[in-house]
Amino acid sequence: MLTYHQSVRLQVDNVLVQYHIFDTDEPLMVTFPPSSNAMSQEQVDADQQAWSFQFFAKKKMNVISFNHIGGETHYFDSAKFAAFIDDLSDSLFPFPARIGYGCSKGGFAAAFHAKALKLDKALLLMPLSTYWQPNAPWDPKLSKHTELQVQDMSHIDASHCETPLTIIYDPLFIPDTLHKKRFKSCVASYRIPGVGHRIARALQHTGSLKETILEFREGEIDADRFYRVARKRKQLSYYFRSIDKSSTQKMTPKRLGVIYLHRFYQYKSQSIDLNKLKSRLQQSVEKRVNSLCGLVQGKSIIAVRNFAGGTAFMFC
Repeated sequence: MLTYHQSVRLQVDNVLVQYHIFDTDEPLMVTFPPSSNAMSQEQVDADQQAWSFQFFAKKKMNVISFNHIGGETHYFDSAKFAAFIDDLSDSLFPFPARIGYGCSKGGFAAAFHAKALKLDKALLLMPLSTYWQPNAPWDPKLSKHTELQVQDMSHIDASHCETPLTIIYDPLFIPDTLHKKRFKSCVASYRIPGVGHRIARALQHTGSLKETILEFREGEIDADRFYRVARKRKQLSYYFRSIDKSSTQKMTPKRLGVIYLHRFYQYKSQSIDLNKLKSRLQQSVEKRVNSLCGLVQGKSIIAVRNFAGGTAFMFC
């Protein structure tokens, strides 16, 4: 079923499949992207690369990348895609190891399809275990998915995965921590406190993402290196960004003081671009006002502004 020694693209229902097999004596990486990396049909037709495909292909590493086409209601659960994976599985035996890699929604998909793909192990970054809110009522992100779902999704649960999983997450971000606990086959975990649901971004911004992935491909992640580099997270602009709204529900005055002291030193040591700050504030305000006006009036901010003679902010 697989074609060797060339880059192959094909579309299976609402999933782009892109792969390159260089050497069957080497491990095969099987990857799934986060929700934010959804592709449009236009992007697929324009030959945009699937998430993470180039990272491995440029290094001449065997890779099969699955990328969802479409938005919020895509869970890599279509019958056509499942049938494709079943057909594909027999072609994966020649490889010495089949290694999964996924982020957020991609972590969910990698775990959900791990058995069919015959994965030997998988690296999951802040994975979701389910998109069925009754199974995870503590995750507010799932409420919008529940509103859009047209069928019972209780059976689509990645926590039943039996493949050995290595999970990287923020222990202070309660939804991700509880998702992690639902995965019974988690054999190793690495923590990056204070970055929230931004694990992949934090690894990339601290210069650790590439090494972490490649170490896992070869064997195990070097814990000493991982945690040494993870200290750089304190220099990130989003470190402790939302923890004062705490998902830990254990915000003490002392902890809050540490958070604001960190922010003070962070802002003090950075040069502030006032124009950039003004632009971001303006975009943020307009986005929220537009949402509020749409909720109250059923109109966009443009319509309200025209009606109110330029006093839209006061009008809303």
